[in-house]
Amino acid sequence: MSKAATWTQAESLPLARTSTHEIVPGTEARLAFKALLCLTFIIYIAPQIIFPVLQPLHLALVSALFAIGSYLTFVLTSGTRLTVMRPEVKLILGIFALAVISIPMSEWPGGSFQFLIDQYYKSIVLFLLVANLITSDKRVRQLLWAIAIFTAINGVMGFNAYLNGEFFAENRVMGGLSGISSNPNDLALTLNLALPFVWYLYKTSRSAIQRVTAVGITILSVLTIIITFSRGGFVTLLALLLWVAAIKFKEHQGRVILGGVLLCVGLIFLTPGGYSTRIISIVDSKQDKTGSGDERWRSMTAAAQRSLAHPLGSGLGMNGVAIESTGLAGVHNVYLEIACDLGLLAVFLFIRLLWKLYAGMRRLRLSSPDRNISALAEAAEGSLLAFAVAAQFHPVSYHFYFYYLAGIAVAVFEMARRYSLRIERAK
Repeated sequence: MSKAATWTQAESLPLARTSTHEIVPGTEARLAFKALLCLTFIIYIAPQIIFPVLQPLHLALVSALFAIGSYLTFVLTSGTRLTVMRPEVKLILGIFALAVISIPMSEWPGGSFQFLIDQYYKSIVLFLLVANLITSDKRVRQLLWAIAIFTAINGVMGFNAYLNGEFFAENRVMGGLSGISSNPNDLALTLNLALPFVWYLYKTSRSAIQRVTAVGITILSVLTIIITFSRGGFVTLLALLLWVAAIKFKEHQGRVILGGVLLCVGLIFLTPGGYSTRIISIVDSKQDKTGSGDERWRSMTAAAQRSLAHPLGSGLGMNGVAIESTGLAGVHNVYLEIACDLGLLAVFLFIRLLWKLYAGMRRLRLSSPDRNISALAEAAEGSLLAFAVAAQFHPVSYHFYFYYLAGIAVAVFEMARRYSLRIERAK
């Protein structure tokens, strides 16, 4: 596998029911939120790999079950709703339903079912936990700091491997120990998706230590993305930089231009030997000694043809089997992966979902009267854009990357909704 509004209620205030189905953000499901932070640590750091003695404990499963149990206990005792049910949530559940329906018709039903219980349902559970537990500015900052720090730790591992000359193929370094960052492409993806949130933490932090930390993580992330020699990582980073320039140009024209010039000059001197050849191979396959670019193009062509020939899909996780005749392991493209596995309706729903999340964050960035929600929406918008671009190069349709982003975006929608309700009641 390419393996806020600033709420006046502090987390310590008691719960207060505002309607039959709603509770003011406060101490709700505190244990579940702590378990979510623990689960995030395990997903990003994988302590069971660092300390093999922990492997029999199944830390990720235990953390997830504890988070689910704690949250369900809160729901049952408080009488609140089980989950937010925005259109975006319905779309995700719709895609998941199509995945389940695909199993009996799969090329390999047993393999599809195993993939469902091994990976995909975990991502759906993670999404629902994030969407329902991130109910305040304090909580969103805690989660984002956790993601920023854990991502930075993986970046340090990759950067350290590069400095020590520890390459697994030519000048490619391995990433962290966890599955979401263990190879250079996944490491670059993880860092790119976290960058907008790290910048949000920088802009909204009042502590000098936090601001310095955020700047340090940003610099480390950019440098590490470069030394991974990931072409998808480069394209995604470029898309992020162009997005920042586009949204800031009208307000800071001179600074944007100067920053762009300095960045280009810096890249000329900071990029390692052979990096330009690697990037040029994106458009000139003759520069690619490994032939991986041509191989991925063939897999995408085969997956597109298969999707058109089998519009209902080949079964969850079966794109590799469906295009096996090409000699390839699977397709490195989220959109084609979903189309090949779950069918054309599923990929249409996914694209609609991605667009609704992105457009909604953009709308909040431009129109929210609360600065913090606007800044948070900006960060989520940037990260969703990064994923939309990176999705063209990674087979990560069912993994945690997107579902963290989607959960955060839905949580931002809900924070903005509650802020609007408070403003209306104050009138």
